[in-house]
Amino acid sequence: REVRAVWLTTYLGLDWPRTRAKDAAGVKRQKEDLCKILDELKAAGTNIVLFQARTRSATTYASAYEPWDEIFTGRAGEYPGYDPMAFAVQECHRRGMEIHAWVVSFPICHVPTAKRLGKSALPSIHPELCQKCGDVWMMDPGVPGTDKYLAKICSEIVSKYDVDGIHLDYIRYPEKTAKNKEDWRRDNITRIVRQLYNAIKEEKPWIRVSCSPVGKYSDVARYSAKGWNAYNAVYQDAVLWLKEGIMDMLSPMMYFKGNHFFPFAADWQEQSHGKVIAPGLG
Repeated sequence: REVRAVWLTTYLGLDWPRTRAKDAAGVKRQKEDLCKILDELKAAGTNIVLFQARTRSATTYASAYEPWDEIFTGRAGEYPGYDPMAFAVQECHRRGMEIHAWVVSFPICHVPTAKRLGKSALPSIHPELCQKCGDVWMMDPGVPGTDKYLAKICSEIVSKYDVDGIHLDYIRYPEKTAKNKEDWRRDNITRIVRQLYNAIKEEKPWIRVSCSPVGKYSDVARYSAKGWNAYNAVYQDAVLWLKEGIMDMLSPMMYFKGNHFFPFAADWQEQSHGKVIAPGLG
């Protein structure tokens, strides 16, 4: 079956929602706006909606572990008067489309946002899992507890909602990190992917697990990735994940044209190990 998917971004309301749910009328408006988007996607032939469920250690669903994203009401941690994830699942399925919960893995939030959240911010609750990276907090892939925490988030979504997949984003080290410890870093990311995959499949074996690695896996024979690839720059050994069977589908972020796209798309496909490669287009 073809994958005709779209990333539906809730972070900062980039796609949805564009209005706040401060009362019943606001809730109604958000629901209507989402239905309009889903109608347009259905008309365009979309069959999978990657719906952003975890933004930056905040959620678009009722979580026992992390606060509501502020985009719904204008205030972080405030219940928007309905469950957006449950509503999105219902409406996608009504239109015959799959819905995959899109989980942003390691980025947490900007430092000022963490200060505003106070005790409910992840760096306050689990400082041992977090590292400051410039003006942004990140989960630390090198800490053993990170895999268990993220597995807990994925298991929560899968157990509570009738989603068809989990889509992992930013499951990589930040760009421009020091170029030592390469194998250790790759092993850390793979360990976390393995833990998340197993936790999801243990809950519901039919769930499709995917992720969006950096668009070029590594250099190919005739073309250089110009230093920007999944394997060397951000330590994502995504081909190993396909080979080991801890990833069902990849949507590499292939926001490129010409020789920056086609040789690298062919490279992904040639190393797909029978799994689905659906290039993500910018």
